[in-house]
Amino acid sequence: MTAKKPIPVAQYRRRREVVSQTCTQCGAEVAADEQFCPKCGAFIDPLAPPRPTPAAPPPGNVISVSSDGTYEEFSLEARPPSVGGDDLAEDLADGGRPCPSCGAVNPVANRHCQECGARLYQDPLPTAPRPAVQATAGVRAALAISGLLLLVVIVALLFNAFEGDEEVAASTTEVVQTTAPVVVQPEEIDILKAECQPEGLGSFTCSNLISGSPAEYQVVWEDLEEGEKVTIRLLFRQPMIVTQILWSNIEDPTRFAQNYRARGIRIDAQGSLTAVPFELENIPGTQLIDYAAVNANWIEITIETAYQAEVKDGNVFREIAINEITIIGRPATPTTEGTTDG
Repeated sequence: MTAKKPIPVAQYRRRREVVSQTCTQCGAEVAADEQFCPKCGAFIDPLAPPRPTPAAPPPGNVISVSSDGTYEEFSLEARPPSVGGDDLAEDLADGGRPCPSCGAVNPVANRHCQECGARLYQDPLPTAPRPAVQATAGVRAALAISGLLLLVVIVALLFNAFEGDEEVAASTTEVVQTTAPVVVQPEEIDILKAECQPEGLGSFTCSNLISGSPAEYQVVWEDLEEGEKVTIRLLFRQPMIVTQILWSNIEDPTRFAQNYRARGIRIDAQGSLTAVPFELENIPGTQLIDYAAVNANWIEITIETAYQAEVKDGNVFREIAINEITIIGRPATPTTEGTTDG
């Protein structure tokens, strides 16, 4: 943009002697040849109807130039004023204000240039206060979550502090009774019935094997046919777990030797896959047989071979004699009669 040549203040004052207009923004009086209001800088519409100010024309050679209802008078006798550097300095000293945009000199009271409408000066803008430091969205979310967790922890601690005491008091006074199975240690099984084949001689019957008396079970061994064996079956009152068998011969050594004694036997039980063979010792009294059976309602013993009878004190007998058979074990189903206090 090319700056216009400065206009001396004297010439500016002569130019003010023309028809004036009223600014539509602030109501200030504006010369008809001005394009912008010197007070508010508003644009002055040249097509707006003028407000003429009647004035008598000066004497002499005067030329009146009219355009759109406005006019400006010039005198041909006067020479145009000089716009040299001295006049500009004088105008500035007279109180004029140069336009920073076009260079035109304006009165000190003007806020806007009468030539281009530019603002002649501007007060320093107020300094806004420094904005406060704000946390980011992530920091705010982390702070909110931390506060919520702290609140939950405090509530939980308070709840446990009040509820925990009541639970401890209740647990110290309450006695809980529970029923637990009682496992019975192995002991002598009460045998319901004894069945033998052959049945026995006279009073020396099969029932003597479980009577607990000195009476014996005897069979004439020499009268058995070839391949025939003595079979003894003991029946239980309920399913039992068998752990041992006690086999009792005659305790008197002389009578023990005078009779046949069982030697080779085979033991079977309900639920067993196969019978188990055993060989008894040739001794008087009781001997232990380790045998196991589970959920058995009966045990069957078969005598396959016997020790030979011996002559003692000039006597020998033809019978095989057995004093007692005792079964050791416990019930297969534990009882629930016992209770425990908690």
